[in-house]
Amino acid sequence: MKCPHCSEKVGLFSKALNKFGKTKVCPHCEKQIKISPSFKLVASLIIPVFIVHLFLLKPLVLALGFSGKGIVGIWGALLVLLSMQLKSAEPEQ
Repeated sequence: MKCPHCSEKVGLFSKALNKFGKTKVCPHCEKQIKISPSFKLVASLIIPVFIVHLFLLKPLVLALGFSGKGIVGIWGALLVLLSMQLKSAEPEQ
């Protein structure tokens, strides 16, 4: 992910992004940022992810002898996690 202010890379698992609180601070430019999911990306990926789940992953998991119910939660969590983006949390001037 890139900072919306300085365009420097900030890792998803970096110390700056994993602090408690709604707003975070960019480690490069020290400006406030927040993490939010890209709803457009989630909406555009939900149907392909569902199709891959239904026809490819679920039969494979069931053939291995596991329950197919838990994999839906894993897919949902991955979808939201991979669609995260950084936005500015600086007050408007």
